[in-house]
Amino acid sequence: MKYTACKSGHSIATYVLYLCLFAIGLMLIGNTYVYAKGHEKFKVALLLPASITDGGWNAFAYDGLKAIEKELGAKISHIESRTPTDQEAHFRDYALDGYQLIFGHGFEYQESAKQVAPDFPETVFITSTGNTVTDNISPIVFAIEEPVYLLGVIAGSMTQTNKIGIVGGQNISAINSMFSAFEEGAKSVNPDVVVRRAYVGNWSDIGKGKELARAHINEDSDFLFPVADVAGLGVFQAAMEAQSDGKTVYTFGVYRDQSELSPTTIVASAIVTPKVFVNLAKVVKEGTFEPQPYRFTMAEDEVLTFVYNPVLEDKVPETVQKAVEDAKAKILSGELKVEQTYLTQ
Repeated sequence: MKYTACKSGHSIATYVLYLCLFAIGLMLIGNTYVYAKGHEKFKVALLLPASITDGGWNAFAYDGLKAIEKELGAKISHIESRTPTDQEAHFRDYALDGYQLIFGHGFEYQESAKQVAPDFPETVFITSTGNTVTDNISPIVFAIEEPVYLLGVIAGSMTQTNKIGIVGGQNISAINSMFSAFEEGAKSVNPDVVVRRAYVGNWSDIGKGKELARAHINEDSDFLFPVADVAGLGVFQAAMEAQSDGKTVYTFGVYRDQSELSPTTIVASAIVTPKVFVNLAKVVKEGTFEPQPYRFTMAEDEVLTFVYNPVLEDKVPETVQKAVEDAKAKILSGELKVEQTYLTQ
């Protein structure tokens, strides 16, 4: 009997000890989780419709992603995501992997974001342009139409033929909004100018972009404005070849300073600086994100701006440069409103 009692008492003590150790273990696990949760790496992903080597739309977004890595210490990742099926899968994969902020770089990413976002309420999904706003989806809106208007002022002032050619990637409202601003700028200084539009049908066919540019040139357009991502490189090629044939043809860049892509043809570029991506990422990282359109303009610390190609700046007459500066001052002061038409459609 004594032996049994002693054994029973020993078993109870051991059981209590195990319970205590188990409870302490749970506390440690909980504390470790809380610590990790509060100090986890800020992770930001970027979905792109084409290659970052396009020197424009995709390249400037990648510039923004790299700036987020540098300035906010974020872990970053990017991937080309061309089809709706890929877009939805990539959004979901990154969200499952704990990315707190995912950019879908284009108007076309809205539907895929709407399919995935409800399943990941702690993840913020940002589409570049667009008008979709939910609890965790917002568009980042670049008022690129403002500096593009200034490109139009140059073209309208300098054209010798009164014919200007535009080449778009796809015929979508966000692109047409820019084209409308460009045409408005051109006609503000030259009501007689004719602006013709053509579309590649995609963002990657350099050959088709070149073909459309040649058609514009053959119809006497002496200024070309491409917004076609990789396909836009074909426009620059066509313009350079036309110059080699003795024709006077100039072009413009957009989203980045693209002058290095075609130094002899690109007169000026309307650019979006990496600040727009960094500023929005800060909002998400600091936990102050609110679902709304995040709009950036030329007036906001010039996060959007306009630059001349230094190689060709002296080709732009002083009177034209003065007209550009006057228009820019009116935009910055709010006197001149350049409409983003796709936001009202």
